[in-house]
Amino acid sequence: MSQNQLVSEIYDLVNDLPVEAVEKLVYTLQKATSADPTQMRREVMQTVAHPAVQQRVSHFLDFWQTQAPEVEPGSMVLTLQAVCFAGEEHRRAQHLELVWTGPDSQVIPLRRTDQALLQLVNEATQELHIVSFAVYKPKAITQALVKTAQRGVSIAIYLETPDASEGKITFDTIKSLGNEVARHARIYIWPLKQRAQSESGKYGSLHAKVAVADGQTMLISSANLTEYALTLNMEMGLLVRGGLLPGQVQRHLTRLVERGVFEVV
Repeated sequence: MSQNQLVSEIYDLVNDLPVEAVEKLVYTLQKATSADPTQMRREVMQTVAHPAVQQRVSHFLDFWQTQAPEVEPGSMVLTLQAVCFAGEEHRRAQHLELVWTGPDSQVIPLRRTDQALLQLVNEATQELHIVSFAVYKPKAITQALVKTAQRGVSIAIYLETPDASEGKITFDTIKSLGNEVARHARIYIWPLKQRAQSESGKYGSLHAKVAVADGQTMLISSANLTEYALTLNMEMGLLVRGGLLPGQVQRHLTRLVERGVFEVV
């Protein structure tokens, strides 16, 4: 195993976990009462409560103990701390911009939602993910999506549908995107069998509205992919450039597809 593989594994761990989880891991390794790998693993895992974090930390410990057992806990602590510090510096480098559709107050400069989303779509060079509850006649966006796909960008769109929403929306969101977009993009739905239910049997909704380009730029907004939401409604969002968050959200969506939470249409 090369040193680059170990560094990559540590980097991925720090990116995948909340900062407080990494800090807890570092603290536990510093205070470990035994150099025995089995005992050390036991002490580390006792401090991790969330199942997803447990799984991720367990995978990392397996990699460390099988691929790089010569690395001492003290050295791992220093490496984890260094990567965390670098990540925090990287987060500070990200740029945040408010996005707004609606009346202009003249208090702060704001960009319209459709303008921000079009720029994000047009700037994508490799990968584009879009999540929306409703879709209805977003002509400018659908035209941009087709052109982006024709440039070779991989596009994934996650939608609510009449069937999956149990009638919460009544129009065909996939049809509203248009045949050309459907031919060029992978369309995903969140099937009922993957949704949590209330005590009365009601299912949750796919209500997120987010777009991510190349793991570098992300728009989180209250606006659906509808003409009214993008041009007439009062909507607010946040455009994130750089930092770790866009990449984390992109990997989050990809992981949900891999685990079958989203199914391709």
